[in-house]
Amino acid sequence: MGNTKLRVLRIGPKNYPPDHGGVEKNASLLVQLMPWIENHVFTEQEPREALPRVWVLPKGFMSQVKQLRQYAARNHIDIVHAHKETFIPLALCLKLCGYPCVVTVHGCAWRLRRWPRRIRVLLFLLDVVACWLMDATVFVGEHDYRLFRRIVPHKRLHLIRNGVTTDERKESQRTDRAVYLGRLSPEKNIVALIEAATAAGLQLDLYGPLDRRDAEFQLRIKYALDNSKYVKWMGKVDAANIEDTLGKYRIFINPSFSEGMPTSVLEAASQGLFLVLSDIAAHRVLGLPGCLYIDPNNLSLQDVPSEVEMLHRKGRANRQHVKTRFSIQKTIEAYDELYGSLS
Repeated sequence: MGNTKLRVLRIGPKNYPPDHGGVEKNASLLVQLMPWIENHVFTEQEPREALPRVWVLPKGFMSQVKQLRQYAARNHIDIVHAHKETFIPLALCLKLCGYPCVVTVHGCAWRLRRWPRRIRVLLFLLDVVACWLMDATVFVGEHDYRLFRRIVPHKRLHLIRNGVTTDERKESQRTDRAVYLGRLSPEKNIVALIEAATAAGLQLDLYGPLDRRDAEFQLRIKYALDNSKYVKWMGKVDAANIEDTLGKYRIFINPSFSEGMPTSVLEAASQGLFLVLSDIAAHRVLGLPGCLYIDPNNLSLQDVPSEVEMLHRKGRANRQHVKTRFSIQKTIEAYDELYGSLS
């Protein structure tokens, strides 16, 4: 391991350091845990603090192309790595300038029903373009990878699952409340989750940022919360505190309609939580042993178990499963091998 002196230009994490999990945290882990690579990061939002080799993308596509091209030339960049589907056109422009390009698809956005059909078609075509033209296209979700292997059957497609840290932490006192951690957005099925928890009398804490793109959805969430004495919104959690926060609970719930590779589920499993997950392919393929699957289209939490010893036993099994199959070290090794093949 250790492709020394490689310079990788990363495009697409919304912020760095990350404000929460998901794409932002996954990209930041690659930076932090591959110190033998010189990482250069361009984010969508202004960094909270001045950091070396971390910059914000300018507005406008042509301005972005110009800045990235000049920056890559000036800093002798070896590989360009885009971490978001909407940056595939930028990566393609840099590939035309002679830079090897990697795109990681952190879940196919065209699967989300919230977007109009024409947007979903465009996002699907972007994925196809990436598969055909990029030097490497990485999928974090096995069901997405299998689909595009049928469409574009060549060796430039890779399955590299998200990984999580699996260090043993000091066991903390756990609450009987359940927890959800992630974005509060329509595709995550949050309103139905609040209503189902209320109907079942299940105490639930929600962590994560509100979806700022949909004002009507924000109002629906606030209305549902105002009408529930069981569910509380606890605000955002800093990425560095996610594991410690999850470790205070016994039950984690994720009722989403669609996922790529659900990192928050793996993080919860790594902390020994029992899982209540929507019955979708992205959850089933994880093979987690301590899990209850629920229908996201007809959400009910009436069957969520409460027996402490059983939850503890199943939680331990989840922790061991993640440690064996989804450690961050395996992710790092796979990307290191990929970068080495392109340099």
